[in-house]
Amino acid sequence: MVRGTGATNVMHASSTSSSARRVVGERPTARAVRGNNRGGGVARRVASSSSASSSSSSSSSDAKTNGRGRGKPWAVALANVFDWEDVRAVDAEFRETRGVEDDGEEEGEECVTPAEASTRGEGTYAAPSRGCKEEFVVIDGANVAWSLAQKLKSRFKTPLRVPMSAAVLAALNYEPWESAGISTHAFIPREYVVGYVNSVCDGGSLAAVNSEIVEYLGKGMWCNRRLMDEVEKGRLTLVSREGKDGRGLRKADDLKILQIAKEADAWVCSNDKFRDHRRERGIGFSGGKALKEFARLRRFDHNFLIAPGLDDQMLEATLAASGWTPKVGASHFPDYDGPRRRAIELDADAPRAYHAMPHSVLPVYFEPLPTDSMKTARRHFLERRNWSVARLDNHDDAEI
Repeated sequence: MVRGTGATNVMHASSTSSSARRVVGERPTARAVRGNNRGGGVARRVASSSSASSSSSSSSSDAKTNGRGRGKPWAVALANVFDWEDVRAVDAEFRETRGVEDDGEEEGEECVTPAEASTRGEGTYAAPSRGCKEEFVVIDGANVAWSLAQKLKSRFKTPLRVPMSAAVLAALNYEPWESAGISTHAFIPREYVVGYVNSVCDGGSLAAVNSEIVEYLGKGMWCNRRLMDEVEKGRLTLVSREGKDGRGLRKADDLKILQIAKEADAWVCSNDKFRDHRRERGIGFSGGKALKEFARLRRFDHNFLIAPGLDDQMLEATLAASGWTPKVGASHFPDYDGPRRRAIELDADAPRAYHAMPHSVLPVYFEPLPTDSMKTARRHFLERRNWSVARLDNHDDAEI
């Protein structure tokens, strides 16, 4: 992108020079004089065009180096998120060659990373906010929870599709981010943690609810205890989808994620491209183009690896050796007093409850994925290693 911007500037500079030569070296005609009087002149129009191009190029460049990546190439900022050792190595070579020192930390509010909190013995974490000096990844909890559910359904061809709290925790506890000093915080709709059985994570239905993770509160309400623990620690924020008109606002969590990510200049982990929110106002963006550019630069995808390297036969052997039996269904809740219009436990011939299997039985791994534009930025940055600038050794003999 930088090379493209430079090429644009060079083209405008050449156009300005040739136009200026025509204005100075040629006698203006009556038509040219009338045009100058009406529109401000050729030189003024060219200068205005050049200024607009320069302003556009500057804003595009600032967009790639804003926040904690200010002054750094986009690929270098991405290297921490995706653990790109090759980009880090090339950047270290550039810095050593040019004698550039590492950027100092910016002043701002002190945020506590998971590693620092565990070292200090603290039980709470700071959420991303405006002026926070820590680098954050904001996690779209609903998108991540359903992503793993879809992966399990595709992998085992099961009709069950239950949003998974394990997916949210896997993203929050992603070890490479913690090692790189990147803090994580997730936003999720309130009903995914406290709500009816068909909306709460690890619930799905009376027959599929996981009794090892979900707790029955009474009067038809359920609570995902695993996610509630993260709420109490300050690592997970609940977003209400209740609307003033009584119909609810299903996009409330997406808007909250975009607003907080914009204020804290954070990364966004979500497979949602947020294309249907570009006309929203009041979340910090000047318009749809600004939101689109922010999403292009700061949002990345994710994926889940289900039992990598294990086929169905090996999974069966692992399951048999573990001795694990599923505890799913409302029949495992002695205090359940809700309606029994539907089945309260899975039938004997029902598909296996893969959504309830622990990591020791069914290993699942989270991984962040760069977008196509991020992959292109990485490739272009690595190609710079072999770039060289043509220079004139003897300026006296050079013909201009």
